[in-house]
Amino acid sequence: MPKRDQKKSRVLVVDDDEMLNYLFCSFLNSKGLQTVAAHSLAEAKQVLQNDKHIDLILLDYQLTDGVGMDLLAPEVMGTYITNAPIIMISANEEPEFLEKCFSGGVNDYIIKPVNLSLLALKVEALIKSVSMQKLIKSQNDELESFKAEAEREEQVAKFTYEYLLRQNSYEYEGVSVWLKSFAAFSGDMMLVKKSPSGNLYFILVDATGHGLSAAITIMPVVTIFNSMVDKGFHAQKIVTEINRKLLTDTPADRFVAAILIEINPFRREFNIWNGGMPPVFWVSDGVVIHEFKSAHMALGILDEQEFDGSVTTIDLPSDGFIFAFSDGLSEQENEVQEPYSIKRVVDVIKGQSTNLLEVLSQNLLEHVGHQDYSDDISVCLIWPAQVFNDLSEAPLAIQSGRLAPEVDDKFEWSVKLSGRQLENCEIPPLCNHFLQQVGVDQQVCQKIFAVMAEMVSNALDHGVLGLSSTLKESPDGFAHYFNKREERLKTLTNNDFVKLSICWTPDNLGGNFLLEVEDSGLGYKPKQSLNDSSLAHSGRGFQLIQKLSESVEIIAPGNKIRATIK
Repeated sequence: MPKRDQKKSRVLVVDDDEMLNYLFCSFLNSKGLQTVAAHSLAEAKQVLQNDKHIDLILLDYQLTDGVGMDLLAPEVMGTYITNAPIIMISANEEPEFLEKCFSGGVNDYIIKPVNLSLLALKVEALIKSVSMQKLIKSQNDELESFKAEAEREEQVAKFTYEYLLRQNSYEYEGVSVWLKSFAAFSGDMMLVKKSPSGNLYFILVDATGHGLSAAITIMPVVTIFNSMVDKGFHAQKIVTEINRKLLTDTPADRFVAAILIEINPFRREFNIWNGGMPPVFWVSDGVVIHEFKSAHMALGILDEQEFDGSVTTIDLPSDGFIFAFSDGLSEQENEVQEPYSIKRVVDVIKGQSTNLLEVLSQNLLEHVGHQDYSDDISVCLIWPAQVFNDLSEAPLAIQSGRLAPEVDDKFEWSVKLSGRQLENCEIPPLCNHFLQQVGVDQQVCQKIFAVMAEMVSNALDHGVLGLSSTLKESPDGFAHYFNKREERLKTLTNNDFVKLSICWTPDNLGGNFLLEVEDSGLGYKPKQSLNDSSLAHSGRGFQLIQKLSESVEIIAPGNKIRATIK
């Protein structure tokens, strides 16, 4: 059989009058259609069984071997399959007859004598209509297939997303969280983790938009936060690196509002960076004693030169808890478009409920009237005294016990950084990574890291940069101190350096680490000793070094310090 012209529609003409059949075929051919002639019901059935490409049937009612409706009888239709529309030709125009034809499956009807122009219009209209229906069905089938595939991919993506969050979610006594997702994927995310020094790091982020696109945006945040906290980086370095990563690896219209908190129980300091999030509250006895408002742009907007990673630092209060939340809470509206508001949040806090998160969620539900919230909601409570068991005894948590001899061979390791390297590279994480690589126990690494971080910090801040801790004593002392620090870091030269060396010497009792830090400064002498009960800002670092070390020696003129850890 020759190849059919794919551009022409095929019409089966069924009429036992050969002249009339030929006339219909010739006329339809002249209109650009392709015709197949059948002169009886038997021939029509044969054509329909063998030809699956008939687009329309032009059917005479009165035939020599039956009537046109016989072709549509169910027992006959079962022998072939056709979706072609049917135009019936007959001289009978009685309503009952026409109703019988249409109810039997006829799509249109032409009264004899046939008007050829009307016939051509009806044929073309029916063919176009059926063609459009086929196209719509095909598109619907494709849409359903696409939808099913998208649902399967979403299930896989959700599983991967939730698995990643579970693997990177660290639960601590004293940390409570309420998360309410707007869609299958949440654009809010909370992580909490301790660094090698024992500091607690907490991050709460709220990505642009909702669903999968928002969730994907926060994935780099998860990776960088966990990696840099593991290595012992400070909060400022962490937010700076997250901002850089989001800026380079996410679309320009995507950004992430965030709160990053670092709690140092040993120095009794609380550091916070708030970029584009609602205020964070420190609450004690139902009273907000500190309010940390957003002081920075959200992450992923500003380039490295414009981005400000500086943190706000205060003395760590002896009691109370931290309350942090995303704007999905305060901006939820009721039926009259009235937001829940920060004021209502504070009012619930003032109630001093023991089950604060439960009371807050119920209060929000009463305000909105339903749980179909318009944004992701996240709320976190942190009780530092519970996280660290007892803040007053925090240094003792890593002080007791001797070093276990996991590392049998003696080793020495040192590093020296000069000039602007001191601004861009942190020494303690480098050392901690080395200790982990040579197999030093994690608890031992934590003790060494705490001492080493204080020694390096003192060497850089007080030795190289010549800063005095007394600057922190004024009401805005921390801000003034860190502003001065940033200014002086920009002026460093190659003559400015900090050198750290660490030596492990094993013995029958386990062994000891000797840590030595030297700087290019003029030297200084700590003003406080271990016996001082005051916890003023000046001298805290040296107190911690003394508590965690077997012995401490400051070598004149004060720009070199040695500490032995057993």
